[in-house]
Amino acid sequence: MKSATAIAHPNFALIKYWGKSNFGGNIPAMSSLAITLDSMISETTVSFPDDLKQDTWILNEVEQPSLGQIKPPCEHLKKISPIDQPCLIESKNNFPTAAGLASSASGIASLITALDNALGTKLSNQQMIEAAMLGSGSAARSLFSGFVHLEVVQDQLNCATILAAEEWPLNVIVCVTSTKQKTISSRQGMEISRKTSPMYNDWVSNHQEDMELALQAIAAKNFDQLGKIAEQNCLKMHKVMKTSQPPIDYWNPATYTCVETVKNMQGKGMPVFFTIDAGPQVKIICEPDVCKDVVSLMERVPGVQSIIESSLGKGARIIHE
Repeated sequence: MKSATAIAHPNFALIKYWGKSNFGGNIPAMSSLAITLDSMISETTVSFPDDLKQDTWILNEVEQPSLGQIKPPCEHLKKISPIDQPCLIESKNNFPTAAGLASSASGIASLITALDNALGTKLSNQQMIEAAMLGSGSAARSLFSGFVHLEVVQDQLNCATILAAEEWPLNVIVCVTSTKQKTISSRQGMEISRKTSPMYNDWVSNHQEDMELALQAIAAKNFDQLGKIAEQNCLKMHKVMKTSQPPIDYWNPATYTCVETVKNMQGKGMPVFFTIDAGPQVKIICEPDVCKDVVSLMERVPGVQSIIESSLGKGARIIHE
């Protein structure tokens, strides 16, 4: 029986989504724009041992009690596959899991890619996008490389690379301020915000303006414009979280200090900006010629446990079959 191993990279949104649509199927309430990172990797192997009684998921060498969020995409692909046999799914990340570093996105993208190969389903790009969305609202973005636009129009999805990594080679410095798992998952948090935040409706209705400005900045390779709109969009999302009931605050003291440090760098004319997803980690985007200086400054920030340096990455792909 065939096996396959795939890798995918996490992606970090510059224009974010926070909230699900009313159409079901785990569809985001808004479009998003992200970058993939090459130094952070999720790897998934799918195989079919003869003695396996049921689908089994091993994450970072620990067998999971259930398939959890990978169950919907697994069931979806198995329904359309000619192979009807329990599968063993072995996944691992070379970075902290469930800590605001998009491990679910890269994990699901690597899973879908490996499953499609091992099961022989031969999905189209659009079918891959739809399958990935069943597991994570941001997983489809990790199927692609460089700058990725996930466009949502009602219940229709389109995801594609809008600028290849090599066309605008930026660096990303990830400041890890905690490796603990989040107490509130992104999916739970989005639903809380949708139901309770007084800022949620404005967040959704004004989102397209941010997207258009960011797309213009990328087309022009205007670093300053992209940085301003990305930071603004990030802070608006976190205001939605913090005005939810109960308030959702993923930041810790080191998160705030990292932001202050980035602002100080900007004040000195350095080409840098920050973004923060649903977690305490701070991602700093910079031009390559200042990368070493940025790392040196961030290493001195109290509470920064580790730093991950990365360039922009490729899309999900098979590495062994």
